[in-house]
Amino acid sequence: MKIKLHILRMIAVSLLLLLIGPVKVEAAKKFIPKSAGTKNYTRTSPIPASVRYRGDKNGILFSFLNFNGLESVSYSFTYSTNGIQQGAAGNITKANNPLLTRELLFGTCSGGVCRYHSNLANARLTLNARFTNGNTRTKVYKIRTYK
Repeated sequence: MKIKLHILRMIAVSLLLLLIGPVKVEAAKKFIPKSAGTKNYTRTSPIPASVRYRGDKNGILFSFLNFNGLESVSYSFTYSTNGIQQGAAGNITKANNPLLTRELLFGTCSGGVCRYHSNLANARLTLNARFTNGNTRTKVYKIRTYK
């Protein structure tokens, strides 16, 4: 008897829901970014660089994942040691092997002997890229110093 009563209640609720009618449900519009549809992606493209510490943390290594769409990238590596500004700079083009990994040390090397600096502060690597379409982009890496 309880089962029949339960089934009758279920049927009544189902009929009531059918009488109320279906509720119209609409999906949200697909999100399309403002830049979609434009063909000039290099204007907003990031600089395809990889920056990481050397294993002993006495320097950093940086390389480019690809150099497509880039004309040149200039770099500036700066830090201070005991209040004295130190650093290195250079320019990378397709002519000087852009996919090569570059090593920048917290110190100096001469005759195969390297002297590493201590009390490092304010270390930065700044990349200034010039794209083949004439646009430029700058990326600054703030580098945490461990010594």
